[in-house]
Amino acid sequence: MPRRTKRLGRYHLTERIAFGGMAEIFRAFTFDDDGFKRDVAIKRLLPHYLEDQQFITMLTDEFKLVSHLKHPNIAEVFELVEVDENLLIAMEYVDGKDLRSTVEKAKQRRLRLALDDIAYVLARALDGLHHAHVARDERDQPLKIVHRDFSPSNILVAYDGTVKLCDFGIAKATHNRVQTKTGIIKGKVKYMSPEQAFGRKLDWRSDLFSAGSVLYELATDTAPFNASNEIDLIFAVRDAQPTPCRELNPDIPEQLGRIIEKSMSRSRSARYQTALEFRDALLRFLRNYNPKYRRTKLSRFMKRAWNEEIERDLRAMEDFVIDTAAPAPPESLGKNLIADALGPGAAYKHFSPQPTRNVEGASEVHELKTEIIDAHQATTNADERRTAKADAPHDPIHDEKTVVVTTKGK
Repeated sequence: MPRRTKRLGRYHLTERIAFGGMAEIFRAFTFDDDGFKRDVAIKRLLPHYLEDQQFITMLTDEFKLVSHLKHPNIAEVFELVEVDENLLIAMEYVDGKDLRSTVEKAKQRRLRLALDDIAYVLARALDGLHHAHVARDERDQPLKIVHRDFSPSNILVAYDGTVKLCDFGIAKATHNRVQTKTGIIKGKVKYMSPEQAFGRKLDWRSDLFSAGSVLYELATDTAPFNASNEIDLIFAVRDAQPTPCRELNPDIPEQLGRIIEKSMSRSRSARYQTALEFRDALLRFLRNYNPKYRRTKLSRFMKRAWNEEIERDLRAMEDFVIDTAAPAPPESLGKNLIADALGPGAAYKHFSPQPTRNVEGASEVHELKTEIIDAHQATTNADERRTAKADAPHDPIHDEKTVVVTTKGK
C-alpha cells in the first residue's frame, strides 16, 4: 500500500534514516525549477533544542560559516529553516552510508575495508577538511573553522565511492556571536585531540589529530584510546600514548605506520601542520602500496557491503506518493535563518514542493537558463581545476576527471 510523504517547507520527508541525541535524519526530496526531483537529507532538531534560544543563535552563526564551504568533498548545506514549529537543516543527500555504519556492516558480513581504501577515504575527507580550514568570507577574511568532530560518523561514503565530510554544526570560528567557553568539551571523546580533551583553545591541528585517530582505528580495528568510563577516557586522550599500530596489525606497512604516528603526536608542532600535508602523505603511500588504485574499488566494496540495503531502499522509495494538487503558499516554505549568508543565488531558492515551473514561455526560458548554467559551471569547474593543480601534486587515483565540452550550432 502506498505511503504518503510528510511535507515540511520545500521538502517531502520519506524514511527516517538515523536518530541521534541532537536530531533525527530523513531522506527527502524537493523539485527544481524545471520540475525535476532532487534528493536531499533533512536533519530535524529534537524539540528540547528549540527551547534554547542561545543554542539556536549559536547554530545559526555556525551554519552561516558553513554556507561558505563549497567543495566536492563536503556535503553542501542548503538551509537552516524554521517551519511549522520545526528547525530543519536541509543538506545535500549522499547516496551511500557513513563510515562508522559501513565498518559495522562490513564486520557483520565478514568483510574488512582494505588499507588502500582506508587511505583513499581519509585522503578525500582531508581534502574537504583543508578547504574548510582555509575558507574565507566575502570580505576575504579567514573564517578559521575547526571541525571539532572529525569522526567516522561524519564521513559519508557514497555507493559510487565519492567521499563527503559533513556536520560542521559544532564548528567554531573566532567571530561566532556566541562563543564556546574555554573548558567546555564538544565532540566524540575517543577521537579528540589532547588539547581538546583539556578544553583548550583549538586550531586546525586538532582536527588532524582526530583524523589520525580515525585512521588508526580503521587500520588496526581498535580504538586508539580505551577506558571503562568517559573520565578515564579523557585522561587517556590527554596522555596520547596509544599502542603502536603495527603491534596491533603487523600487516600495516612501515610508511603508513609512520603517517599514523606523526598525525597523532601529542605535540601540535610535531604533527602534520595542514590537512593538505597529511593528505599528500596518504596519497604517496597509496601510490606506493597500490599504484593502480581507482575509486571504483571502493565503490565495489560499498555495493558488496550494502547490496541488500541498496535494493530495499530502491523498493521503499517507490512506495511513497505525494499530493501535488494544491500549490504551496510562500509562507508555508518557512524562514531560512542563514538566507543572508547564502546570498541571492542560493540553491534553495530554486527548490519547490511542487513539480511545476513558475515561468512563462517555458521552452525559451529553459534553453536560456541551461546556457547560463552551463557557462557558469564551466567557469566554476575551470577555477576548481586550476586551484587543485596549484595546491596538489599529480594524483593518478582520480579516475573521474572528465571534461564535457558542448558546442552549439549557429
